[in-house]
Amino acid sequence: MDTDKAGRQPVKALVVGLGSIGVRHVNNLHALGVRELGVVRTRNHPPPGKIAARELAVFHDLDLALAQKFDLVVVANPTSLHLETLVKALDAGAHVYVEKPVAHVEECLAELKPRLIPGGPKVLVGCQLRMHPGLMKIGEWINQNRLGKIYSVQVDLGEYLPGWHPWEDYRQSYAALADQGGGVILTLIHELDYLQWLFGKPESVYAIGGHRTSLEITAEDTALITFETRQGVGIQLRMDYWRKPPVRRMSIVAEKALVDWDYYARAATLKQDGQILDEMKLPPTWDRNELFISMMREFLENLSGESAPRVTLQDGIDTLVTALAAKKSIETGQVIRI
Repeated sequence: MDTDKAGRQPVKALVVGLGSIGVRHVNNLHALGVRELGVVRTRNHPPPGKIAARELAVFHDLDLALAQKFDLVVVANPTSLHLETLVKALDAGAHVYVEKPVAHVEECLAELKPRLIPGGPKVLVGCQLRMHPGLMKIGEWINQNRLGKIYSVQVDLGEYLPGWHPWEDYRQSYAALADQGGGVILTLIHELDYLQWLFGKPESVYAIGGHRTSLEITAEDTALITFETRQGVGIQLRMDYWRKPPVRRMSIVAEKALVDWDYYARAATLKQDGQILDEMKLPPTWDRNELFISMMREFLENLSGESAPRVTLQDGIDTLVTALAAKKSIETGQVIRI
């Protein structure tokens, strides 16, 4: 078998789902040198974006596609189909890049846990914000003990759902539909992932929210989530589908310093007594696709090695447990212990 310039064997990749995120993955895989590419799609609508790959095998049945023995399967279909697709891909012996979240209801957890097999196919969960230079810099500051004891963290996230995909009716998108795993908590689960990555797992969760705006959707569009991590860090997270322009930022109050991160301002700062001790600024040319492509590049490079993916299936399960606890807290009005 031929090898690439780095000495790796060529990867044969299948992308399941050809919506906007599926098209992104196809183009990124092609840009990373993957030439044997296939897609599984169930709708005949034109894909929302140009596809760079000239030769693309198109399947309309997942089982028939998996019979072609792809090395890597990218799960990019609606959230409610993630678990079924993930399990079938693993059973076919493929490594899997699964878009977040890994599933959408509590009943799925029992099916996920048996898939935590040491030495089996690798699973990477697509929480690509862990590749963000600002969050990685904050992780460095924490590891270097430049913050000292962390007292509290506040995160604010808001996006206007109808503006996400102008080419489609937002009311029909999976993000809007409860039965397809939609809602702001699961669809925007990135925050819960990086909060647990940076500050630790929560012991209990309390949340309020629900469908509070005039958006015509069946899932929650607003959530205010509070929890304390096992390391004693108090966290508040506000999420919604309503704001224009979008907001994504975090502030940390700690013993030695204050930290501010603003995704849209492309900056992270470490301050003490009003003075900037350190900062990270991204250039105006920086594009969010760098998060996706850097994560996929790292995964491809490590497929044949022993290192664990950056966001493991266990990480995905842990974050899903927190998200489902928040949804249950909204429904019951109670604190949910994890």
